[in-house]
Amino acid sequence: MTSVHVESIASAVRQAADAEGLELDAAQLAVLPLLARAGTAAVSGETGNSVYLWGPPGRGKTWLLDAFFEAVPLCEKRRLHFHDFFRELHARTFEGYGRKGAARQSAFAAGLDALLGDARLLCFDEFHVNGPADAAFVTRLLRQVAERGIVLVATSNYAPDELLPDPMFHHLFEPGIELITTQLQVAALDGPLDYRAARPRGASGFASGHHLREPDTASLAAAGLRPPGPDEATVLSPGTVPLKASRAADGQLWFSFADLCGARSAASDYLALAGEYRHWVVSGVPDTTHEDPFTWQRFGNLVDVLYDAGCRLDVLGFRNYAGTFPGTAHGVDLARISSRFGMLTSPVPV
Repeated sequence: MTSVHVESIASAVRQAADAEGLELDAAQLAVLPLLARAGTAAVSGETGNSVYLWGPPGRGKTWLLDAFFEAVPLCEKRRLHFHDFFRELHARTFEGYGRKGAARQSAFAAGLDALLGDARLLCFDEFHVNGPADAAFVTRLLRQVAERGIVLVATSNYAPDELLPDPMFHHLFEPGIELITTQLQVAALDGPLDYRAARPRGASGFASGHHLREPDTASLAAAGLRPPGPDEATVLSPGTVPLKASRAADGQLWFSFADLCGARSAASDYLALAGEYRHWVVSGVPDTTHEDPFTWQRFGNLVDVLYDAGCRLDVLGFRNYAGTFPGTAHGVDLARISSRFGMLTSPVPV
């Protein structure tokens, strides 16, 4: 590895920032050499330079990961959102379990082979471990990636010791935490500014959406929204649970909050639909004092999925939202969702 190679990757990231009119802050510049060394190691076939980058939401982790990924001159690389990758790996592995004579370990390895191919650099955004069932799965994933000599760069809102924060189950992921802290270089990106809150609103993708607390004819028209008619209602089946949509046409999905989040919908349903429908509207969102925690958790999952997929989201209702997302999820997750939701254009300042 030479310093020239490291500097070329770091320089490419800085140039990407300049091209977008951005100025990297001190915290971002501090972690850039770690990323550049990881990229150089992947290109040269070296190991031992994987990175785990964590910090509060809105500090530029995703932007930095994207710019770094583009800067690494390598074809054998994969950049994935952890939620999407994990869902696909689960599906492929359990499909393998169903084959006659298939062993669990071989089914997992086969699923990983199909997703990673010949990757020498693997980039994960939003690394997390939410439940005890995931603990062993993620630990196996970390071991396999290390054994294959793949350079891993992961971003997360969680410090390694905070992963799987439920005290009843945290011990189940301690082997995975040990792998992260011993095999990856752990660095915090914790600058003082939340760039999602500071950035201009109404740009594109998720940020082009609106939060209309009191939707009326004028505000709907200003947002380019036309309420669906009764004849537009349809039922979609992206998974095992049928979902009643008020509209599903011309790239737009319109759901009532009750029909989408009150049903037993799942993040996998939103992921399956987000590829075809790039504009989502959720109407009739109640005040934060209403609905059960699982309903709010589904709504939070929807915000996460649509943000990551770059889909526009318009939210109608949610009148008393004051910047703190409701629900019983871990505080790190609620802060991330609040940061993302705050990107929506709202006529009432939060």
